[in-house]
Amino acid sequence: MSILTAVSDAMVLCGQPQPNAVVSNTDPTVAKFLAFAQTEAEETGSDFNWRNLNIQMILTGDGTTTLFALPSDFERVLQGQALWSNKYPSIPLQGPISSQDLLALKALPVTPVRPVWRLIGGTLEIWPALSNLEVVNGEYRSTNPIVSSDGLTRKPRWTADSDYTLFPEIILRLGLIWRWKQSKGLDYAEDFRSYTLEREKKAAHEAGAKIVRMSNQLSWNENQWPGVITVTPP
Repeated sequence: MSILTAVSDAMVLCGQPQPNAVVSNTDPTVAKFLAFAQTEAEETGSDFNWRNLNIQMILTGDGTTTLFALPSDFERVLQGQALWSNKYPSIPLQGPISSQDLLALKALPVTPVRPVWRLIGGTLEIWPALSNLEVVNGEYRSTNPIVSSDGLTRKPRWTADSDYTLFPEIILRLGLIWRWKQSKGLDYAEDFRSYTLEREKKAAHEAGAKIVRMSNQLSWNENQWPGVITVTPP
């Protein structure tokens, strides 16, 4: 299971000579298949919540910090997942809220009991600041869909023939076939159908349902507030 086996199998099925190497190969056809493999890794890796691409995120408060740097491979907080504080274990933190909502909260003369959060730039903002040693747990989707043969080194691009994807290889192979046929102006409808069905099936097997992006807004307005508020004496 590797980029070499995936490309070799796909090229044979497409009527092309089987290569002995892929990443270092200068043959234009092999280079094209490698480029297709890169596109496939990025798209399929992002389109589903593959369990091997879900990474735990732990944030520890110090009483003052509100901006936490995101990991270098951060793509998104998983849809349907939440951030949970050990201080409030039964209720997730509210978020992600919009910048407008957060600015409105900061303008009020009161602060929420439980922090809210949003993504801004390369950071995750939690406001008000977490208490000292308060721990928040969550998960994020990694932008590194490829791993080296040691199974440890995650990467965004193919760098060795022994690299493999963190999702099932059959999807990569089927993706290479329909993409090559499409590029040649050949009929690829059935190949694309098989590829799509396989992606959906494999994702369902590991509870990696396709992403459905929906807005998440605070349910409050000028006349109501969902929870308890505290007033800081002047």
